[in-house]
Amino acid sequence: MKSRTTLLFILPLLLLIASCSEYPKILKDNDMKLKLEWAEKLYKKGDYTRAQPLYEQLAIYYRGTALAENMHYYNAYCFYGMRDYEMATYLFKRFCNDFSNSKLAEECNYMFCYTEYMSSLPVYLDQSDTKKCMEDITQFIGSYPDSKYIPYCNQLSDRLREKLELKAYNGAYLFYKTEEYKAAAISFSNLLKDFPESEHKEEAEFLIIRSYYLYAKNSLEAKKVERYEQVKKSYEEYRFDLRGDYAKDALKMNEESARQMDKIKNVKP
Repeated sequence: MKSRTTLLFILPLLLLIASCSEYPKILKDNDMKLKLEWAEKLYKKGDYTRAQPLYEQLAIYYRGTALAENMHYYNAYCFYGMRDYEMATYLFKRFCNDFSNSKLAEECNYMFCYTEYMSSLPVYLDQSDTKKCMEDITQFIGSYPDSKYIPYCNQLSDRLREKLELKAYNGAYLFYKTEEYKAAAISFSNLLKDFPESEHKEEAEFLIIRSYYLYAKNSLEAKKVERYEQVKKSYEEYRFDLRGDYAKDALKMNEESARQMDKIKNVKP
């Protein structure tokens, strides 16, 4: 019984070793039919790392033939399977350009958008690629309005929009924390314009008022009235949205701004 168990363990291992030793020969072989058989076998097993070089060779060999698009299709998916999303993005886009009339074009256009989404940079880095991805998703929806991928595209767009919103919020809050109050107020205002349904909406409105208040408070005497006026203007614009401590603190700042303006105006020259 023990020897049988050992055999069951060793046999697959021997087959794997034989397969690994045979692969380099297949890679150099000129028999394209054999390469294709191996590529298909490896791909089905999820061995994308070894399937990919074979599909790349096959794509070159079958260029201009009916098999070409399948070779390019699986080559792109190999990179996707290896989580090399940047290369997958490039290859799915290339497929769409080279085989625009293919029945696989819609799927590859979606995969282009999806891998572009997957390779977009973290929120603390430049978000130009995030904006580009949103544009490409919009273009896909316009090109394939009845596609089964539309719900997934909408989900991707929502996630990308959340990244841009968080990027904008973090930037505005950094201005606030470093006491760049005018820049903070403007940045929070832009956040609300670009993302009116932001989860940070109430906080952003409060911090606009507070930023203008601190900006006025720390200004030269000659500039204070003008800047306290901005506090009053912001308070009137946002006060109906504020609740709890935000509402109480905003009211205090508005009242203090009014007192400071009266005090300055009543000072005789």
